[in-house]
Amino acid sequence: MALSNPSPWRRVVSQPPAEEGFSWIRARRRGLFLAARSLMRLGGFGAARPLGSAMGALHYLFGASDRRQCLRDLAPLMGREPGDAAVESTLRNAYRVNTIAVLEVLSMVDRQLDAQRLVTNCRVEGIEHLERARAGRGAILLATHSGNSLLLAAQLATQGLPVTVVYRQARMMSMQFFAEGLPRYGIDCILANEGFRAYARMVDALRHNRILFAMVDQGVKQAETGVEMNFLGKKMPMPGGVMQLARQTRAPIVPVVALQADPVWRFAIEPALRFQPGGTLEDDMAVVLAEVERQILAHPELWSWQQRRWRDFALAES
Repeated sequence: MALSNPSPWRRVVSQPPAEEGFSWIRARRRGLFLAARSLMRLGGFGAARPLGSAMGALHYLFGASDRRQCLRDLAPLMGREPGDAAVESTLRNAYRVNTIAVLEVLSMVDRQLDAQRLVTNCRVEGIEHLERARAGRGAILLATHSGNSLLLAAQLATQGLPVTVVYRQARMMSMQFFAEGLPRYGIDCILANEGFRAYARMVDALRHNRILFAMVDQGVKQAETGVEMNFLGKKMPMPGGVMQLARQTRAPIVPVVALQADPVWRFAIEPALRFQPGGTLEDDMAVVLAEVERQILAHPELWSWQQRRWRDFALAES
């Protein structure tokens, strides 16, 4: 789940290496998705942690090229060398945590998780900050790709908060996968692939005092649709849609931090971000990305370093 940038940016920015677009690679991803979905249908939500731990370990072990790249790029952010044991431990745990999260999401979307299990498996602190920030104009809840954020969104929705999730349609899944699964939790959903139509729906959701669930911690696929910014040691095109929405609707941006994965997921909602009056879009985006970086580096073992929309960009020159 992520908020895309539907606005027609025209910037000249550096691009990552070409994404793996060969049909056999897409077929492999599709096959892995279907296999994981089948396993979760057999084992249920409770199988995600043992199965995710095993699959994450295998991915770390056999994905040598991606692993080496992540270790090289993560090490300077931690102030260590790539071969340092602390860097390896952090990355290995990130593989485990985010594989568990993916499997849990597959299970939740396929089969509704009851309200009691939502509460048991996810603790959310600071909801009062979100309620205070909304104040009749909606709010953008700023999350990161750290763990199972769908549990967070579902728990807020089952408590009666009007949550809207913006998601991208991936080739590996059917059109109905999220469109049918998210409403089971009382979550409204917007398909980001619809471009300006999706953007108009996001604006409308905020004007109706809804909570828009957003993520900005991945580079955009097409460089011309992003704004070149420094993010976690890399210069890359980042999505500007969140900041555009906030500026247009005057909706506050409320960060939510992933604090732990074990024994259950734990998130904390923090006070709304503050911006300098009269700042440019880039100035405001820098504030947002600095907050996201702070969250990620405070708990690097929870973030998905292996996702290719960060991994495939080169480190910026010192």
